Amino acid sequence: MLKYLAFALILAVIALAAIVRLRPITPETWHVDPETVASKEEAGHFAVTKGGDIAPYVVEGTVSEVADALQVRIQATPGTTLLAGDLNDGFATYITRSKFWGFPDVTNIKLEPMGDQTAVHMAARLVYGKADFGVNEARVRHWLGAVKG
Repeated sequence: MLKYLAFALILAVIALAAIVRLRPITPETWHVDPETVASKEEAGHFAVTKGGDIAPYVVEGTVSEVADALQVRIQATPGTTLLAGDLNDGFATYITRSKFWGFPDVTNIKLEPMGDQTAVHMAARLVYGKADFGVNEARVRHWLGAVKG
């Protein structure tokens, strides 16, 4: 009986891992303006935007310059891929997967031109679960460090 229980548990873990890694994350659902997902109350969310956890960053430089600086940092983040958009056009969505289980988190970035400056809006949120243990906030703050003055 114990053998069958162990076998069932192993199968359940494999099935969960497959769902987490193989279930598609579609742009239609996840590629949204960061300002529409800003929520201080939701666990696993962290937003840098109006009404978010912190105000949008306003930094020196054009959208293109800010996008270039951010992309260097984003591309150096392990497990991160572009889901949709183009940061040089001012709006992109990225997926970052955890190393072991491959749990996905989605980060939406919008760059808003303001003359010689650019406002950076970001919202990061988990796809599965109820807690991210601060991972999304840490990633967003790390990425913002690429453009912070």
